[in-house]
Amino acid sequence: MLASGEWDLLILDELTYAVKYGWVPVAEVVAGISDRAPKTNVVVTGRDAPDELIEVADTVTEMRKVKRAYDQGIVAKKGIEY
Repeated sequence: MLASGEWDLLILDELTYAVKYGWVPVAEVVAGISDRAPKTNVVVTGRDAPDELIEVADTVTEMRKVKRAYDQGIVAKKGIEY
């Protein structure tokens, strides 16, 4: 968790995949977001967010690939992609 002035920020990177594959119940994620401390912003990343998560979100953005290095044969680089 990052603290910035009077606001906290909690980043849950690629959490939607854990929900999608059934590793984390969506109800637990929704409860955690709904019951978070006041003035805490939560950022959840990943594709295919379930409807329940979208429902409790203030902002939802869907991104699409336009161009990707992997498609050109460029391999992942340590410290950037992993």
